[in-house]
Amino acid sequence: MSSTPIDAEPAPEQTGLADLSWPLRTDRLEIRPGREEDAAAIWTWYRLPEVQEWTTALPRSEAEHHERWVAQLTEAVVGLHEDEIIAVGKVARQDAWAQADVAAQARGRQAELGWVLDPAHQGQGLGTEFAAALLEIAFDGLDVRRVEASCFAANTASWRIMEKIGMRREGLFREDSLHRSGRWLDGLTYALLASEHYDPAAHEAPAYGLPVQEPGAAASD
Repeated sequence: MSSTPIDAEPAPEQTGLADLSWPLRTDRLEIRPGREEDAAAIWTWYRLPEVQEWTTALPRSEAEHHERWVAQLTEAVVGLHEDEIIAVGKVARQDAWAQADVAAQARGRQAELGWVLDPAHQGQGLGTEFAAALLEIAFDGLDVRRVEASCFAANTASWRIMEKIGMRREGLFREDSLHRSGRWLDGLTYALLASEHYDPAAHEAPAYGLPVQEPGAAASD
């Protein structure tokens, strides 16, 4: 099922990252939009094998990394700890899938989140703090109704952060993702609605994967 609307109505104007008030401050981080000059600082740790194990792209040089970074600046944010960039992330506004006659109302109504943390700062809760801030940017800043995030199932650190910030596992996809090692790996998708974010107690997690019981059928152990 494609997520691309097929009607021709112009998209309504929506808030972008550049329209928000910056910086955003958490307990230990200062978060702001990415800048072109950030590429060099990020490269010092982004190129490390333990980081490249899970990244989507594999820049072969600092020049290639710089080019890719600049191309994604409209959706990029960075997290600074003690004036050092220790995390990079994205908040990418997306169109929700919709039937053609209501597609205009679904434009830009959700966002995809992603993040990468400097390995030197792992194990301190900074990745979770940064990812939680991305949720706030998406829901409070961009006013989307749903956020999603995906990762390899083997990337335990990433999906644990998704769960820590309240996201719900919505899909486990068996061997759907080709890793650069040549292995086909399982993928995971997590999501959260704005209504759940603001009022977690008002929403029960759906019982995905449980057998459907026909009306009148007896329950069995």
